[in-house]
Amino acid sequence: MAMVPACRLRCIALALVLLAFAPFAAAAQERAQDWPTRPVRVIVPYGPGGIGDLLVRLTTDRLAKIFGQPFVLENRPGGGGVVGLEYAAHAANDGYTLAQAGGSQFSVVPLMQKLNYDPVRDLTPIGIIAVNGMALAVHPDLRVRSVAEFIAYAKANPGKLNYGTGGVGTSSHLVPAAFAARTGIDLVAIPYQSTPASILALVAGTVQVFFGNIPDIVESVRGGHVRLLALSNPKRIPQFPDTPTVAETVPGFVMTGWNGYFAPAGAPRSIIRRMSEAVALVCKDPEVIRTMEKLSLEPLGNTPEEVAEIIRQELPVYAAAVEAAGLRRK
Repeated sequence: MAMVPACRLRCIALALVLLAFAPFAAAAQERAQDWPTRPVRVIVPYGPGGIGDLLVRLTTDRLAKIFGQPFVLENRPGGGGVVGLEYAAHAANDGYTLAQAGGSQFSVVPLMQKLNYDPVRDLTPIGIIAVNGMALAVHPDLRVRSVAEFIAYAKANPGKLNYGTGGVGTSSHLVPAAFAARTGIDLVAIPYQSTPASILALVAGTVQVFFGNIPDIVESVRGGHVRLLALSNPKRIPQFPDTPTVAETVPGFVMTGWNGYFAPAGAPRSIIRRMSEAVALVCKDPEVIRTMEKLSLEPLGNTPEEVAEIIRQELPVYAAAVEAAGLRRK
């Protein structure tokens, strides 16, 4: 009796295993193609009222119309977004639990906190909803009207300019810290429990500076309560065509924020693709565009691969900002 070579036996065993699992794989693929057949949860890792929450509310109704099933927003705040995203990262990867996340959850939070999940490994990108720049705004009593004048004033008055933050590690904390490190000035961070509270402090003159998300400050700018000096976008934006970018004075200083949809790692690729295409379609909705423009947001709707590349590019930028703010976890 001829002996069967060991390598052939292994090939036969592997073929039998694959054959045994083939019906399950086919069934999973069929379920993915039928998705969704019931409501889809979208985890927002912050409380109501923030930009991420607003963008999910703006898009979920339209996603429900596209897919014929409700997209139910579920706020799970806590830990600077960690509580909600940890829940989403550990949820079933069947496409019925999605999450909203911003760039800081990938580039900032892991440097500051010990996490029970890896956002890059455990969350799969779907698409970015919108991008926003950061606004450098000052109280009107501060006699500066340009970035150059602001830097000169800060250098002449080290440690005497206070900036309000919406919390430790938020964009309104890290962006001015990075700006101060880049320009060699000394600014003092004053933390508040929320970004709206820090804006109120700026309007009241308790602090002199805010450097954070444009949508958070836009109404105060339009109301004449604060003076807008510059934006950290790569180029000037239509909503404020006469406002220069920071990079026009400090070459290369570009910092933006974004919010998008993610799924637990391992979610079927067909669901990821269909969701990504749907988010891109929603971002072209004229009403969505008008709403975002009022907030000085730029609708995007890109591919999962493009989201992953943006995250990769931002890692060193925000690592430097965390270092500048002295927030890296020991």
